[in-house]
Amino acid sequence: MSGPLRLARNTPVSACQSLLEIEPLIVARDDDLLHVLRHSSAHPATRLIGVVDEDGILVGVLPILRIAEAVIARVVPESLLSDISDIADVARFGHSLDARTVEDVMMAPAVITPEATIDEAFRRMRVRHLSGLYVVDAGGRPTGYLDMLELALRYVDALETEPPPAAS
Repeated sequence: MSGPLRLARNTPVSACQSLLEIEPLIVARDDDLLHVLRHSSAHPATRLIGVVDEDGILVGVLPILRIAEAVIARVVPESLLSDISDIADVARFGHSLDARTVEDVMMAPAVITPEATIDEAFRRMRVRHLSGLYVVDAGGRPTGYLDMLELALRYVDALETEPPPAAS
């Protein structure tokens, strides 16, 4: 690809971070799910929560949907029972009933470095089926958050502000 699209796709994550308004939402892995659900409701734009260990290193991520499912499974399990269609769903439902802390339902970390490109960021989000990624330093500590929708909007805005190619 050529022109503005190529330049935008190769833009480093570090250059995009200052343009994004959604702040990271960080919790500890032993935090109670109901507490995290309440805390995250005050930050509705952040759809992927970062989970850190005692040293502040990102050890997992938690999509908002996973928290909601785990809490709903405990409070009104019948609302989720109707959607169970295979053995994997049964196992996940059973796990949700027992989940009490963030660590019980978190996923592997979803990260990117400041030097990576936004093209790489989009690819990682797509492959992991996640709505965001955490930007981490060399030690694995979160320094920012990239939200797919917000990043896509900034990407499109950048393309629209580029001057059109010169006519030949």
